[in-house]
Amino acid sequence: MTKAKIHPKEKERLALLDSYSILDTLPEKDYDNLTQLAAEICQTPISLITLLDDKRQWFKSHYGLETSETPIEDAFCAHAITSDEPIFTTEDAREDSRFQNNPLVTGDPNIVFYAGIPLKNANGLPLGTLCVIDNKPRKLTQSQKESLNILSEQVINLLELRKNKLELERAHKKLKKFSKKLERKVFQRTNQLEIKTIKLELMINDLESFNHICSHDLQEPLRKIQMFISQISDTEFNNLSAAGKHKLERIDLSAGRMRNLIQDLMAYGATESIDNSLTTVSLKNLVLDVKDILSEELKEHKTLLRVQKDCPITVRPVQFKQLLFNLFTNAIKFSKNEIKPTIKVHGSVVNGTDYPELNLNEDRQYSRILISDNGIGFDQKYENKVFEIFQRLHSDEEYQGTGIGLAIVKRIVTTHSGQIRVESSLGNGAVFDIFIPLAD
Repeated sequence: MTKAKIHPKEKERLALLDSYSILDTLPEKDYDNLTQLAAEICQTPISLITLLDDKRQWFKSHYGLETSETPIEDAFCAHAITSDEPIFTTEDAREDSRFQNNPLVTGDPNIVFYAGIPLKNANGLPLGTLCVIDNKPRKLTQSQKESLNILSEQVINLLELRKNKLELERAHKKLKKFSKKLERKVFQRTNQLEIKTIKLELMINDLESFNHICSHDLQEPLRKIQMFISQISDTEFNNLSAAGKHKLERIDLSAGRMRNLIQDLMAYGATESIDNSLTTVSLKNLVLDVKDILSEELKEHKTLLRVQKDCPITVRPVQFKQLLFNLFTNAIKFSKNEIKPTIKVHGSVVNGTDYPELNLNEDRQYSRILISDNGIGFDQKYENKVFEIFQRLHSDEEYQGTGIGLAIVKRIVTTHSGQIRVESSLGNGAVFDIFIPLAD
């Protein structure tokens, strides 16, 4: 048995691995789906996502293997991350001098075949590998190698997405702490609008960076994964076992959910970047435009959507149509079983002085838009939580979604210097109450 070489930039590699805060985290379905797909494509009983620190190889996902880590001295992956080969492969470890006496070969899990692709960041430093293992000799086809390479890129994208999400959360915590200090020190000298502007500018910078990752680094490999899933479904589906078919279908559903999440994140980050000036338009006309877009969904769910009263509103039409779209689709999604969804829109012009509890500008008039539905509703104690990004009150099994739709609604209202509140109770639908300043 030959011990693996130490990576020439081992210190930097370990520091990079530590920055992801991933070691010893709980299993996650998105990673498990990728190892399942790798095993199905390569027709191997074992597939792993490994991360190597200075003492062990730890498995973020281990398909077909019970253990969660092994000593680094025995790790095939330790050889893979220092190899110049795009895919480090040994077809029969029993005849390979590097691994003949390796306890992972002579004992459980009795490795014979191994193929691993290093998981490298943008600077080329390896964190670990995506590998497939068998207890008999084999060779990968060119198609299997290409598929394994695409899946390894997706593993890196998941790691980067997780890292950026953690950085975003840390930035928000710092921002919250900074805001409290700022309010204490300059409240007497700075008006409330200036403070909100500072907060939004900092948040936009974080979200634009996050949105760039979503739009450029995740969508392309995700499209490739869905393409390969489609190819397997078209050509190999009948050759799979019942369990294999079920797993492929679950992987396809997970890929679809990831696509929806990416699209919603892009929409959330783009709400303030749309170049669209304020215009005074008819609320009814905007509702009819959105109604036309949703015509198929409204017809499918036999939904009644009507404007009870029109009023003028001063908005960025593209953004406000997105707001209406999100509220209408939410009303359809969270409708009661066997009860036709009903959505009512009511507009009116009110004075800021009439609603002192909302801190509206007393010298301005506002368009007040009430949007009500007859859906399942929610406990009023969650009034603020429903507008937070990634916050959901129901599981995927109950109602599918990403927890971003109402966060986008709140963000659009905020960019219009407006206010939004909601009243609801379990089983009795919800009423969204929106106030938007009306141009003089």
